[in-house]
Amino acid sequence: MKHIEIRLLSSLAEFTACMQLQQAIWGSFSTVPDHLLLTFQRNGGIVLGAFDVAQPAQPIVGFVFGFMGRTHDGQLKHASHMAAVHPAYRDSGLGAKLKWAQREQVLAQGITLMTWTFDPLLSRNAYLNIARLGATSRTYIRNIYGPEPEDPQGELPTDRFWVDWWLNDERVVARSNGSAHLPSAAELRTCGPLLNPDAHTAPAAPHGAACLIQIPSDIAALKEQDMARARAWRYQVRALAEQAFAQGYHVSAFARDGDVGLFLLTH
Repeated sequence: MKHIEIRLLSSLAEFTACMQLQQAIWGSFSTVPDHLLLTFQRNGGIVLGAFDVAQPAQPIVGFVFGFMGRTHDGQLKHASHMAAVHPAYRDSGLGAKLKWAQREQVLAQGITLMTWTFDPLLSRNAYLNIARLGATSRTYIRNIYGPEPEDPQGELPTDRFWVDWWLNDERVVARSNGSAHLPSAAELRTCGPLLNPDAHTAPAAPHGAACLIQIPSDIAALKEQDMARARAWRYQVRALAEQAFAQGYHVSAFARDGDVGLFLLTH
């Protein structure tokens, strides 16, 4: 990926291209307008773009966007709101490169905590956020963009893990310099019991020093093939994660294993 340049957006044309990339990926409903992106960046926010210098006709192929915020106890943080990669550039490592570049920008502001949310059923995002970046989660948010859908044939509730990324933590620093060992699924399976072998089987309660929650490897495909099963995964993982977090567990690792992904929850 030597032909990819990651830098802060500067011109209105670049902010407009970022808005258009959002529209191409998510549609107009989730789009942050170019004039707001520009205003955020001029007032402590960060909008980083990835540019393919070998393809000048493609103005922007990925971005991350966030702004300053505060934790409940008043600590300054960076709230990362959006991150996306053009479909043609996915699975290239560009998403991770954007997050590491975002980390450097945030650290330069004197901030050491970044937060965001992601869907716990998205295996690709879980691998990036927990395994590759070293973020953790101890908070589950039900249907963040609500209301709860009533149609069993419609969309899933928009549940999210809240992610804490402590930018100077040892596990994060080790991942930033390539010295971290990312545990395999086989290694995770030795750490504790698997609570939910199947979406339609009653799971075990969280117990022990560590335990595992599994998710399907491709929830998008499952939604198209078997929406009832996809919904069963959503509600089962919701119940388990809420119970585990209430008991003092946090998500500390993730690995993919064929048709499933495995979250390690540590007490």
